[in-house]
Amino acid sequence: MTNNRPIVAYQPFTVGGVARFSVASLWRLLGAQFIFAFFVAGVFVWFVNSAWIPVIDESIEQMPPSGDISFGSLNWPVGASLHVEGPAGGEPFMRLDVEPGGITNVIESVDLVLAFESKRLFVGSSLGLGLIVFPYPLNLKIPFNKSDLKPWWGARSHLVLLSLGFLIAVLLIVSWSFLGCLYILPLKIFSINRLSVRGAWQLASAAHMPGALLMSVGIFMYGIKQIELVVFAFVWVIHLMIPWFYLFFSPFFTPKPTKKVRKIKSEAKFAEAGNPFHQSSNKNKSNNPFDN
Repeated sequence: MTNNRPIVAYQPFTVGGVARFSVASLWRLLGAQFIFAFFVAGVFVWFVNSAWIPVIDESIEQMPPSGDISFGSLNWPVGASLHVEGPAGGEPFMRLDVEPGGITNVIESVDLVLAFESKRLFVGSSLGLGLIVFPYPLNLKIPFNKSDLKPWWGARSHLVLLSLGFLIAVLLIVSWSFLGCLYILPLKIFSINRLSVRGAWQLASAAHMPGALLMSVGIFMYGIKQIELVVFAFVWVIHLMIPWFYLFFSPFFTPKPTKKVRKIKSEAKFAEAGNPFHQSSNKNKSNNPFDN
């Protein structure tokens, strides 16, 4: 007896669960992706709010009342400088330094370092991968003082965090869709054409959700200082490799779609009903009084 119950994709944790998304509806796949993407974005926003925002708030509080970045230069009062790291109460996640006179040596002692000098912004990390240098824009004037930034940031900080979370969620979904397109051909070849083009894309897109869940766990563990930045970087590399595991094994567990089978059966029944010479039709129309 065959089981004609519809195949429902409801979780992307197991190999079979990911395989089910190859025959699921597009809306079910997108719904699952939205849940995972917004979960990761929510964890990241929590981390930014607890690890970076306190340093930004304190830095704005200690800034001089006047100053800006204009014509590619940082303009601050003579002798003014700034050095803030935090958050307080543990090992700092972030340090922000401002030295208009020029920074001779950026010490990468914390996980994230932002160092503003007269002409450039240095971004570094305790990972020791080197400094990224960003020159100030030549055609923009950016307020860089307490009088302007404190009311602006105080009124918009929550909106900035909300926008950041939404942007991360959208970028994750778009990246999963793009990577799914890249894996269509390998999945078609590896599954010996058992998967359709749409099914291969849906499976490849769903295979990235388990890695995103691992990444959110890594962000949370890093945010509560249970793992160091080096371990967090290792988790980030692992989360990129997890989809390969599902892409390799999930095609073997891909269920066969049931809609096409049902359509064939319904067409066969219709053909039998309209065929006067079919055995079942003749039996129903028989006038033989001796026919049992």
